Amino acid sequence: MADFLWYEIALSVFGLILLFLVTGIPVAVALGFVGILSAYLFLNRMGVVEYAAWQMSSSFVLGAIPLFIFMGQLLLHGGVSQRLYEGSTALTGKTKGGLLQTNIVACAIFAAISGSSVATSATIGAMAIPEMEKRKYDRRLALGSLAAGGTLGILIPPSTALIIYGVIVEQSIGDLFVAGVLPGIMLSFLYMCYIWTRVLFQPGLAPSYVEMAFKERYKKVLLMWPVLVIIGVILFGIYFGIMTPAEAAAIGASMALAFTIAYGKLTWEVLRDSLIGTVKTTSMLIFIMVSASIIGGTLALLRVPDLLAEWVTSLSVPPLLILVIIYSMYIVLGCFIDAVSMIVMTLPIVFPIIISLGYDPIWFGIIVVILVEIAMITPPIGLNVYTIHGLRPNLPLSDVVLGSMPFMCIMIVALALLTAFPDIATWLPSTMRR
Repeated sequence: MADFLWYEIALSVFGLILLFLVTGIPVAVALGFVGILSAYLFLNRMGVVEYAAWQMSSSFVLGAIPLFIFMGQLLLHGGVSQRLYEGSTALTGKTKGGLLQTNIVACAIFAAISGSSVATSATIGAMAIPEMEKRKYDRRLALGSLAAGGTLGILIPPSTALIIYGVIVEQSIGDLFVAGVLPGIMLSFLYMCYIWTRVLFQPGLAPSYVEMAFKERYKKVLLMWPVLVIIGVILFGIYFGIMTPAEAAAIGASMALAFTIAYGKLTWEVLRDSLIGTVKTTSMLIFIMVSASIIGGTLALLRVPDLLAEWVTSLSVPPLLILVIIYSMYIVLGCFIDAVSMIVMTLPIVFPIIISLGYDPIWFGIIVVILVEIAMITPPIGLNVYTIHGLRPNLPLSDVVLGSMPFMCIMIVALALLTAFPDIATWLPSTMRR
């Protein structure tokens, strides 16, 4: 590093990564190649590559990722999602917005078993869109509610994004899971308030839902009990310290398998599709994380994050302004880079700055996830937007984009609330530690 200044290295590394991404090279390949090249050019030693790759891939905490994914895949392919949507419809049938409110409730609950935004949007959207088309719901509001509701998949625990954050910055996964509960409920509530208000002043956006007898409504709500039991066991076990996140994932996957067998849904096809889906998703995530670990380890040895943090804290600007700049950076990056890649690329640089400014690392984990949620519905790379559009490719993509914009503004409001009142995220984990 004697011949290079830290900012020259940082600009070279991130400039090269962006160049590769623009040319269409997969993120994992781009990160890994630039990391190996940086270790060779700036350190002149390759031991960091071997160490970083081994340290990341051998992490015990990462064992929770495939287990949580397998749990969600089993429930998805085992037909539990249909029961969940019917139960949510019974809960929200009389609420202003009808099926639009059902979308948010169903997405919030399904998020707690899938841990994936795309899976949540695709699953709930496949059931909701035909019903809303049949009842003449406003197209943009309907599609936007599904794209935005799906983003809850990476906020409400168990969340793969929170696991990745915790592994990279070495924070408690249990604390992060518990910290995501209240912000997830708050964001769901804000979504529902927005729908309620829109429908109050424009009743034609959401025609009245067909009335349902109390007995029928009660039966449909009971359909959700397997999902609620799994969620309750996982969160209860983690909150009271009975089990680690990895153990909770194993128990959750076992319960999902047991329910699938009990309902007679476990076939060879269901098991095959669940395992294939788990392997594909897990392989992609681990590949990206190992590549990011290589480049992060190289930059750490070069002291680039530490020197950048020292430079930022030496500036005569309020910490809040630096936060706003970081928020803006994430929102802009989200227009071009997928969620997981954005987390693993930025944290080695951004996290030391956050710590040097005195902010809580658990709180910042929730902030990062909400910023990533915004990226999920921000074109041109908003995966949830394309997921919902893929369910109805004959409709204009602009309908999904414009329908999602108000919900993106709501996420920014949630971001502001969490920044002004960090206890929304930190209070519950603090009671767990006591």
